[in-house]
Amino acid sequence: MKGFNKRLWSLASLLVILGFIMAACGSKQQNGNQTASTPKYPEKEVTLICPWPPGGSSDLISRTIAQIASNKYLGKPMVVVNREGANGMVATTELAKTKPDGYTIALGASGLFVTQPFVQKDLGYKQDDFEFLLGLTNEPILLTVNANSPYKTLQDLIKDAKEKNKVIRYSNSGMGGIPQLCLDYLFQLAGVKSQPVPFKGGAPALTAILGEHVDAAASHPGEAIPHIKAGKLRPLAISSTQRFSALPDVPTMKELGFDIDMGVKKFVFAPKGLPDEVRKVLTEVLQKVANDPDFKKTMEDNNIMMEVMSGKEVVDYFNKQAPIMKKLIESMPQIEAK
Repeated sequence: MKGFNKRLWSLASLLVILGFIMAACGSKQQNGNQTASTPKYPEKEVTLICPWPPGGSSDLISRTIAQIASNKYLGKPMVVVNREGANGMVATTELAKTKPDGYTIALGASGLFVTQPFVQKDLGYKQDDFEFLLGLTNEPILLTVNANSPYKTLQDLIKDAKEKNKVIRYSNSGMGGIPQLCLDYLFQLAGVKSQPVPFKGGAPALTAILGEHVDAAASHPGEAIPHIKAGKLRPLAISSTQRFSALPDVPTMKELGFDIDMGVKKFVFAPKGLPDEVRKVLTEVLQKVANDPDFKKTMEDNNIMMEVMSGKEVVDYFNKQAPIMKKLIESMPQIEAK
């Protein structure tokens, strides 16, 4: 009888153990099925909105990102859609209201967050509406003079202006734009009187300095470099924190004693609320694009400066620049562009 009970106890114990094993296997299978059924991003094409029209540097950057991401890193197509209007504000406002699923992202420019909030009433978006994934490029501001100008350096210009109590007239692409604000800030820091001469775009602003109608000009490197290479313009300083490889002999404003880091910095951003895995995939893909030799070469060929920043660094830049821009814009004279 004791032997029978012992066998019965052993059988019961075995059944209990088998039950635990089956339950564990069932749980593992269930979890595996759940994992298998969870969609893996991206399942379909990703739309990259360019808030500006075809043909400009923003369009070029957007299409280069999309091409390289699609062909090498994303696993699905990335398609560029140009959604122009109100200097990028139309698309940015729409993006703020888009579902944060990672299938609609956009290329942005720093002016959307460091100047537009102070020049546009009832802005349809705010910085906190977005997640900033990666900064990619910078189009800094270049201070140039005509090749016939007596000014060989920025120090020459500042010294002459102070000694003669001279007002430096500088052409720019429009009041309240980053090029105009940058030189306004530079001359304020230098203690030099200045007068902006705004035009409707960068090309006519350069025409003015080429014709010696102004003392200096504010422009982006891509606009001025052909004239510099042709010997028609002389660059005196650039507003990036590092020297630009296309103009290695041009000192930065910071090198010359002026704490300036202004430019049109471009980045990729998305509506706030991205799932963690989606954000991780997008950030990794964009980082690979930024490091890709083809991307770097395209930027170099078009005189666009690479400046890769994390999403946090992009936000930190906005937060540092916004108060400076606000003050400059509030004290800006009201001058009509020519």
